[in-house]
Amino acid sequence: MTKRSAEIVAANEDLLTEILLRLPTKSLLRFKCVSIQWLHLISSPYFARNHSLQNPNPSTSGLFLYQYPSLLYLTLAVEPNVTSRPSFGPVPILDFLRITPFASNLTILSSCNGLLLCLLVSPPSWNDADVIYFVSNPTTKKSSPLPPLQMLAERPIITMDLAFDPRESPHYKVICFRQYNPPDGLEFEIQIFSSETGSWKICQGPFVNIRAGILFRGRGVYWNKRIHYLDSTGGGSFYFKVEEESLGFLRMPFIQSEVQAMERSWYLGQSGGHLHLVDIETNITRDSSIDIYELQNDYSGWFLRYRVNLGSIGSEFPEMVRYIGVHEFLDVEGNQRSGIGRYYIYSVLNVVREGDDLFEIVLSIPNKIVCYNPGNRTSKVLVYFGDDRDRVRYEWHNVFLYTQTFCPFEFMGLSVLFGGLKFQCNENCIN
Repeated sequence: MTKRSAEIVAANEDLLTEILLRLPTKSLLRFKCVSIQWLHLISSPYFARNHSLQNPNPSTSGLFLYQYPSLLYLTLAVEPNVTSRPSFGPVPILDFLRITPFASNLTILSSCNGLLLCLLVSPPSWNDADVIYFVSNPTTKKSSPLPPLQMLAERPIITMDLAFDPRESPHYKVICFRQYNPPDGLEFEIQIFSSETGSWKICQGPFVNIRAGILFRGRGVYWNKRIHYLDSTGGGSFYFKVEEESLGFLRMPFIQSEVQAMERSWYLGQSGGHLHLVDIETNITRDSSIDIYELQNDYSGWFLRYRVNLGSIGSEFPEMVRYIGVHEFLDVEGNQRSGIGRYYIYSVLNVVREGDDLFEIVLSIPNKIVCYNPGNRTSKVLVYFGDDRDRVRYEWHNVFLYTQTFCPFEFMGLSVLFGGLKFQCNENCIN
């Protein structure tokens, strides 16, 4: 482009906007520094919403990994031609919060389309227990506290999750399930915070159709205007329709394996505009498998996307393989046999999907975090912890997928006290 052409583009804001809308968020963050004009243009709510519409399924930026008392961040190199190993370490993208004295008391509860729902708890040395819930956008370095919830002791919080889609609205909601014990039995109460109103409200209920004794497994996952949950006790799932404020139930897929598993667990997450369910099977009579399902957009059911034989991954990473003594078992034909059992030490952290070109499953195994592409059956090491770590470090409910967004972030002018310090809506969260 000649100097004259560049001047013409710079002088035509509509043309400049059309060009910038096609750039990734990472580039736009740098281009904010070009000029005052570019800063105002890129920071405007109009640009933020149109950039979300132009890029409905942005690339995954990284994963937050939490294990008390440390919060770490793993960048994911998902671009086609990137071969360098991702960075891994403390969380510099949250430095703007300026809560260094309380960093070990920070917990991420939910991540949704670039926003984080966080919990900050006062240190044990303080006489009074202070708790703050706040929503943060690390891309724009903006945060906002939520109004305090009342009667926490009488109605404890079970789960709290974000619902946010920048393509639909600049506003977000926080869905909070709380438990209480009326005289006629255990029930749940659902409260919703809206950034548009700046207040909590109680959903009309109570929701007695959630059966007593349900246990939420992991956290909720927002997809298709619903927050989806797994039930630990019944092996089922249900969802909360955010706009309609109603519940729905979803059948789990049929077990595909011919062999009864010694242990079975699940992973639930969304990536690339799709909701994925991973059936994690463990048995000792033959190689275990990982079945990756995808939910149909019309909720008609799950379909099997990939079946991953752990034997192929275990041959490349033998540290995840464990053996037990001689035992007897029935083979697939019903014949009595004996042999040495084998199982695998691992956990599924995330499924990362970028359009039709990339599909990877991120695994935590002893000493490492690795990713595996079930399409071409290739793997790579993302993080190496060292030889002294012989255990799986992270589980999926402690891992949060993060994407960058230019959400304009509507502030309500709220401020709350935290140990005598004012926590308010601005770039420096604690003053």
